[in-house]
Amino acid sequence: MVDDWEHTSLNDLETNPEKPGRRWEVSPALGIDEFNFNVAVLEREERLSQNHFHYHENQKELFYVVSGACRVETREEGFTATEDEFIVFRDRPAGAHLVHNPFDEPCKLVAIGWPQDGRYPVRQLETAADVIDATEAERD
Repeated sequence: MVDDWEHTSLNDLETNPEKPGRRWEVSPALGIDEFNFNVAVLEREERLSQNHFHYHENQKELFYVVSGACRVETREEGFTATEDEFIVFRDRPAGAHLVHNPFDEPCKLVAIGWPQDGRYPVRQLETAADVIDATEAERD
């Protein structure tokens, strides 16, 4: 590494074993303080966040599906996000969400949150199981 730039790969970074799925927390590894940049792979039945169905009071989030598909549950609806699709959530209760993978194939996605210190406080509203059960009951 030199002072002006750095080149690395996900293969060079460790995943965070305390987070659901396989998650590479790229921004701290590269010394980036302005935003959170994460890459995650969710296998079947895994969710993206430890916080289940939640929102951040002071942080916006942007998700980009690199490959596969995931389900996104919001207060208003649930939908499937697939490869090359984006989802953005604003920092207020209406932006409450859960991102999870109910599918057989893995889902790889990029998650960006800004400002970085805005991830706290986070408000968990329900568990993932409660939201998923309610969504499945509505679809039946």
